[in-house]
Amino acid sequence: MKTIITLTLMLFCISAIAQKAGTDYLVTVKNDTIHCEIVQLKNKKITYIENGQKGKKKKNIFKFADVHFSNPSIIKNPLNIKIEKPDSGYAYVYLYRPYVYTGAALACKVEYNGESFINIKTHSYFVHKVKANEVHKYNTKSAKKDVLEINAKEGEIYFIRGSFGGTGEAFVNNLNTSNTVHIFEDNPKVASSVILTMKKVSPKY
Repeated sequence: MKTIITLTLMLFCISAIAQKAGTDYLVTVKNDTIHCEIVQLKNKKITYIENGQKGKKKKNIFKFADVHFSNPSIIKNPLNIKIEKPDSGYAYVYLYRPYVYTGAALACKVEYNGESFINIKTHSYFVHKVKANEVHKYNTKSAKKDVLEINAKEGEIYFIRGSFGGTGEAFVNNLNTSNTVHIFEDNPKVASSVILTMKKVSPKY
């Protein structure tokens, strides 16, 4: 009887460990899946323990194409930000700017449809609720001709990231990565998590 109970407990523990180990994952740009335990996401740095290994790894989350958190509470979310479902007839555009050391102090002033809009400061974000079935145009004040167009669909959520220079990320390799602050439509599979780590709301300018 004791043997049966012991074997049952062992199988239960093995099953529980396997389930835990398989709940988090990261997908590389080559479409390889890394099964792991994600320990923390703080700004753009993700810390994780790969299955079968003991040491922690810390990497730039934008190096990955997709990410899954079994426990979203490990994301450092100082403002308790939530990705909201758009109201009927609208789409939401989240503009944000994670920390990058180079150019962190430079302004990222964004215009909307040719008018002054917001200044995306480092660690800041802004939710822009726009009408669906319309084209919405964004550009930085310093690059008026480099216009980013969002063809908004009802109920959809879009992410625009502000950044400086070239990042070496596969998702943005086709961008003009000159040494200036620029904006681009971001990978929603990753941006939807990183934006939760922002620390303030972007001010108007």
